[in-house]
Amino acid sequence: MADNRIGMNLVTLKNGLDAGALLGNLDRVSQAGFQSVGVWVSTVAQWKESRRSVSDLAKEIEDRNLAVDELCFVGVLNADGTVADRRREFEWASELGAPAVIGIIGDPGAPLDKVREDWGEFVRRVEDIGVAAAFEFIGSWAQYNSPARAWEVIQAGPELGTMVFDTFHFWRGGCDLTEIEQVPGQRVSLVHLNDVKDVPRGQATDSDRTYPGRGVIPLGEILGRLIAGGFTGPLSMEIFGEVQQRDPDEVCRRAHRAATKLVAGL
Repeated sequence: MADNRIGMNLVTLKNGLDAGALLGNLDRVSQAGFQSVGVWVSTVAQWKESRRSVSDLAKEIEDRNLAVDELCFVGVLNADGTVADRRREFEWASELGAPAVIGIIGDPGAPLDKVREDWGEFVRRVEDIGVAAAFEFIGSWAQYNSPARAWEVIQAGPELGTMVFDTFHFWRGGCDLTEIEQVPGQRVSLVHLNDVKDVPRGQATDSDRTYPGRGVIPLGEILGRLIAGGFTGPLSMEIFGEVQQRDPDEVCRRAHRAATKLVAGL
């Protein structure tokens, strides 16, 4: 049995990104047995608009015996293509105790050399804060749809440049299991854990995600290889689609049962 902690990315829950529903969602995540949560930048921004501080939010999370796995997500580039300054979001992550901020390049057709250069600069700008920047590869992006290509990108910058490994994106990108062995597990900040319905791989969308064990992704083999390669980070449940419209208490219970069953078999 693996000892990676199991978390719930709040986007999975109905109204999960609404700061007005945040405390109730934290309660149900904790009560379901999760150890941690994934929080979104937009939620923190709403929270601050209500004149509450990030440290207040950190205390609310801590009081429920939860940790924070990630702050989702920031764009690596500005609209004009220049490298973005995301110090504010990384400082929020630091206050929340989140080990990583998820970064998206935003241009699936950008040349590899340009992405490597931009990523390196992006990470160096926030390196002193001490929070990892986790590059997310996207399964439907032909050029940046695999851990092997993500690894090519993040090597261009400091070691605080890592990746997030989303099991849906790995499957959607048609990746081979042997690719996992190309990436040092220590450079994977976390796994976005989910399964996918039995649909044509090339047509799958985020809405086809489902609970672990209810789909076709070989999750046990994927996680086994990641852990064998040195991955010790959290497993953050992230499911889109119809699950997001269901009763959040039920979703939390079902998701936790599915994740713990999977981890127990590793």
